[in-house]
Amino acid sequence: TKDTPTTDYKETAPLRILEAQLDGLKLAGRRMGKGTKVLVELWDVGGSPKFQSCWPAMYKNVDGIIYVFNPEVKGQEKELELWYKNFAQPANMIDKHCLIFSHHSSPPEIAVGPNAIPPMPKSLQQVRCIETSLDFKSDDFKSAFEKLIEVIIMDKREAEENAVMKDDEMGGSGPVRFGGSRQEM
Repeated sequence: TKDTPTTDYKETAPLRILEAQLDGLKLAGRRMGKGTKVLVELWDVGGSPKFQSCWPAMYKNVDGIIYVFNPEVKGQEKELELWYKNFAQPANMIDKHCLIFSHHSSPPEIAVGPNAIPPMPKSLQQVRCIETSLDFKSDDFKSAFEKLIEVIIMDKREAEENAVMKDDEMGGSGPVRFGGSRQEM
């Protein structure tokens, strides 16, 4: 931790794409096979309303959403609701594929504790919200991020398995997917 909070803020305009590679991820409580890596693309989207016309292109085919807001700025919960309505709802995103980071940069006596995360709007009450800070005590956002990725991967695998079973029931003999490879049957 640092003795003073960070005060520099650089607005994302309108999109920044970062790639992260996760190793040693657990799925259903079990470590993935040795050498198995998960590549994650993080699209940091400018939350300013001036970029709102770009948002539909950004949520197409999205698998998960992490919202980051500053709870010390009055009215941020209303902006969160706007982002939810403009990203999660049109993408038919389920709440367990979303995560909220209540991100602080104020000194610890302001930024942590029972009132550090404001009440969420009704539409976001089922989305997990954790307290984060790069400067001071915060929840374990790395494990929360990994858990979000785990849930998304497990749900995608289940959807693929269901699609294969449905195809089999309908007499199809199309390709069967195993992990990232594709094998013809």
